[in-house]
Amino acid sequence: MPNFMKAEKFSFRSTSAGETIRFGERLGGLLAPGDVIALVGELGAGKTTLVKGIVRGLGVTDNRSVKSPTFALVHRYEGRMPVYHFDAYRLEDAREMLDIGSDEMIYGEGVSLVEWADRAPGCLPEEYLEITLIPVSESERILEICCQGERYNEIVRNIKANGQFA
Repeated sequence: MPNFMKAEKFSFRSTSAGETIRFGERLGGLLAPGDVIALVGELGAGKTTLVKGIVRGLGVTDNRSVKSPTFALVHRYEGRMPVYHFDAYRLEDAREMLDIGSDEMIYGEGVSLVEWADRAPGCLPEEYLEITLIPVSESERILEICCQGERYNEIVRNIKANGQFA
């Protein structure tokens, strides 16, 4: 039966790269195996900066290894569970992402972070958390968070309950 639940939405204004990383850390600390984060935003919007925080929250200790996998298409990091960091920027269509085995990783036991997710929507599961990063100035970003599924509604409620990012 299709899920007709209303997607919860939440916006957060980040005033610095450090604040974006801290938000990502908080989010990463709440993620579990099978979770998928879809990241959307123009070049330089801060997607990889947010990923650095998320992987730190997932227990990846070497943030220097976190770089956008534009040419490799996917990087794997080891934290408290595997983390798959995809970059769909150079893809022509979803088939190219499937050709690299993305479905096995996305539906596997790790967390998947997909930059440029709007370029490969057919690769995303029915439920995921979408974060659109919108530059306001050189250092400020608006993060628009949209939950697709109750699991992600719970995550956002947990972040909001913290109060720091409401």
